[in-house]
Amino acid sequence: MNQNTFSFPLHRILVPLDASENSLAALDIAAELAAVLEAELEGLFVEDIHVLQLCDFPFAREVSILGPTFRRVDRAETERQLRIQAQRLQKMVAHVAGRYQVPWKFRVARGGVPAEVLAAAEQADLTILGRSGWSMSGKQRVGSTVRTVVSQGRGMTLIIQQGMRFHPPVQVLFTGSQLSEKALALALDLSRKKELPVVVLINGDKPEMHNQLQERAQKLIAGHAGQATLHVLPQPPGLRQINQAVRLHGPGPLFIPCEQPHLHGEELQALVDSLQNPVLLVRSRS
Repeated sequence: MNQNTFSFPLHRILVPLDASENSLAALDIAAELAAVLEAELEGLFVEDIHVLQLCDFPFAREVSILGPTFRRVDRAETERQLRIQAQRLQKMVAHVAGRYQVPWKFRVARGGVPAEVLAAAEQADLTILGRSGWSMSGKQRVGSTVRTVVSQGRGMTLIIQQGMRFHPPVQVLFTGSQLSEKALALALDLSRKKELPVVVLINGDKPEMHNQLQERAQKLIAGHAGQATLHVLPQPPGLRQINQAVRLHGPGPLFIPCEQPHLHGEELQALVDSLQNPVLLVRSRS
């Protein structure tokens, strides 16, 4: 890992795949970032145990898309289809990794999808997820796996939507905490590598904190040889103010230090739900 790119190493980028458009968009961005960060790309396909358990129910039926016909769900056929899907996804990972010239691997797990993704994310430096998968009917809602990772995950997670790229500017919420300093360092390093401007959203609990936060952010910016503009969020800091500021500055990725009380739990979930920007959650492992 090139230490001039990030202040701490990112060796493995995990991308869970399910063949949905958002999932495949996440694969492309994951490979692009792996090339930028000199990291390994790891694809993961989870054979959903709940789908296989459904085959054991005598009343389970599948409907043909060619007509109003029903047939019993066959476990052997379902497992065969899962193997075929895994093979297709592995070929896609190999193709995209070859296009970006990054090392890669692919593995298959069996279990509950959210639980398996959480377990795999524990071993990765960065996990990249499509905002929604096959189970979602619309693009505006966040998928169940993403919701689980937002609420229970640790480390760093990037959530993207189909068609989204790293448009300028890179935005980062700054509260003065260690996590927000880490998020700002990430934003500055990535923006320098990809030549994107940075907007630092100063998010303080009290108006008297703003000058301190701006001074601290400016010192960090100078220390990383990056360039950024500062935007002070109005009082009181909250979901609406953050949302308005992010929309004002455009579709670029938002780096969020996930910490209590305002950027954690239900408040964090609501913020992720409300945004269409790519969102990078910066969290501690503990």
